Amino acid sequence: MNKHLRHTLLPLSLAVTLLSGCSALYEKGDQDVVPDSVTQAQSLPGWVTKPPADNAKAYGVGSMELYGNPDQALKRASDFARADLVSRLKVTISATNSSRINEFTSDGETRLQKSVSQAVSSTIPTVTLDEVVIRDTYVDDKYAYALAELDRVAAASRITAQLRDVEQELNQLRTSEVTGTGKLERLQQQLPALSLFAQHDQLAEQYAFVSTSRTQPRAPQDLRDYRTGILADLKDLDVRLTLLDDGARIMRGGLYETLTNQGLKLGDSTDPDLTFEVSANLDSQRQDGNYYVFANARVNLRDSSGQVLSSFSDTARGVSGIQKNALNKASEKLAEQLSAELANTLTQRLR
Repeated sequence: MNKHLRHTLLPLSLAVTLLSGCSALYEKGDQDVVPDSVTQAQSLPGWVTKPPADNAKAYGVGSMELYGNPDQALKRASDFARADLVSRLKVTISATNSSRINEFTSDGETRLQKSVSQAVSSTIPTVTLDEVVIRDTYVDDKYAYALAELDRVAAASRITAQLRDVEQELNQLRTSEVTGTGKLERLQQQLPALSLFAQHDQLAEQYAFVSTSRTQPRAPQDLRDYRTGILADLKDLDVRLTLLDDGARIMRGGLYETLTNQGLKLGDSTDPDLTFEVSANLDSQRQDGNYYVFANARVNLRDSSGQVLSSFSDTARGVSGIQKNALNKASEKLAEQLSAELANTLTQRLR
């Protein structure tokens, strides 16, 4: 019996096409009769069941059952073939332990630094594999088949050129003069480099994905030191927390502790780089043995000149059998929102 093709969706929108088949001989009287399914299988191109083997290229096979429109079936089969190609590369990378490693991440990186890096990375469009082509197709009376091909050498060469371009831009920023006296003012001039570093990370990951070496290129040491310095300047910003009402002051302990743990340098400087102004309306309720604390907070983030950089309001909730613990949890969640807002605000400076 012929087992039809099945398409299985994998994470990251990858698809793997599984091809399997079996044949049998049936006797009719004194003669062996070959079923139609076996004849059909024998007429298929060899790449349907066994993609070509070439270390310089990668292949994927896809198929789609015909439903009256061969062109539409071929289009879907081509999409499945591209997804199969990507999934085969992904499996190979996992097998060779070449998954992405962020060369800049260390045990000493603070939550704030990570939040800023993640916020920057989210603004970078995903690079595409321009070299993937549909090398061959085949249609019979039941299925449409497609063979996708990637020239890995050509793709790696293109990505290498893109990496060099990004490194050239980074070197121009690294050697440019930084003006201004305030820490935030000077940091803002360097923040665009983080966007370029995020592009470099993504291109390096893509290179390891397609290249035959499976290695991930590293930026030159002077550029890695440059990025480390920018993140260190971020960590060194002086931040003041101004609590505007009783509700905010009740949350003071939890706010200070969480923000400090996340890497913010909180102090009572009269000339801070950043100021968080917080007001909060607390609502405490008890239900089924638990305390529920809701903090409806309003926050302004100001720079050293008093200009409002961003403003937001949100509700943080804490739940515990002990009222103080519920308040602390609400305070921690509000502090996390403050840190995320700071990361997002700084990221906006990149655009």
